[in-house]
Amino acid sequence: MSFKFRGFAGYAIVIVAFVSIAVCTIELFQAWSAGDSVTVIPEPSRSAPFPRVLRDAKGFSLKIPAQPKRIVSQTLATDEILLTICPTERIVALSSLAEDPNYSNVVERARQIPGRTTQGPEQILKFNPDLILVASYSRAETIELLQASKAPVFRFANFDSFEDIKSNIRTVGYATGYDAEAQKLVKQMEKRLNDISALIPKNKIPLRVMSYDQTGYTGGSGTTFNDMVTIAGAVNVSAEKGIKGFAKISSEKIAEWRPDYIVVGANRNDFQMNRKLMMADPMIRVITKGDPERIILIDNRHYLTVSQFVVDGAEDLAYELYSN
Repeated sequence: MSFKFRGFAGYAIVIVAFVSIAVCTIELFQAWSAGDSVTVIPEPSRSAPFPRVLRDAKGFSLKIPAQPKRIVSQTLATDEILLTICPTERIVALSSLAEDPNYSNVVERARQIPGRTTQGPEQILKFNPDLILVASYSRAETIELLQASKAPVFRFANFDSFEDIKSNIRTVGYATGYDAEAQKLVKQMEKRLNDISALIPKNKIPLRVMSYDQTGYTGGSGTTFNDMVTIAGAVNVSAEKGIKGFAKISSEKIAEWRPDYIVVGANRNDFQMNRKLMMADPMIRVITKGDPERIILIDNRHYLTVSQFVVDGAEDLAYELYSN
């Protein structure tokens, strides 16, 4: 059966844990490893007037007196959400990853916003923001200094599932006054996810896949990777074996568990190089029976994201599993 996912409208393990040692040092790796209590916000409603109040997972409250006009985003996830639901004239600065073609899904749109947050709280405050969006994986000292200065900063904390991402989108909509646009984006995500699920082959034993990379990490339950696998109609072997979140395992353990496919995140221009690196491991060659096509590569822009573009990762995975 041949999937036609590439014709669909529109568009955080291995699938690999976090791709490479280098990625471990940037926001995308940190977002996957961040965990915290649930962000609490009022029920979003376009009719709710300003001022609006948000409360983050640490118990900090932020009162937003009027619809923000000078928004600063410190994370790639909020970059991607804001540039989809909010007029660009209300955004004064984005994160340093917004124009990185290896990780950002909004490079062209980001170029419309000249400001970047690269030098800490002093630089952020120079933008005279009336809303600053950060995350639990942002630099702790930056958040503390911004809060100490009474800056209007809100901290996101949950990125472990598709539902977390939907909640974050709604929260951005509520904070900015673009509730309807946020809800529309969530509905688009849900439709695309339903489209993927509807095309999974029926009456077929689910394929067994797992995430693993050269650093030895895999993603189990409670991860966006696990949600990708579920949507694609497959079984996440690591979750099946009791792994929660991310854990380091050996390639010998993969040989014991015998997945049908190993999935790896990679920059889009480095697929073949990453596949060769994986196949250089003698144990991986045994597991894949020498077939490099049993290693599925997914674009890091879709694989590592914790915004609405995570749906592209689920679509990519389903396409690779069923297109032959």
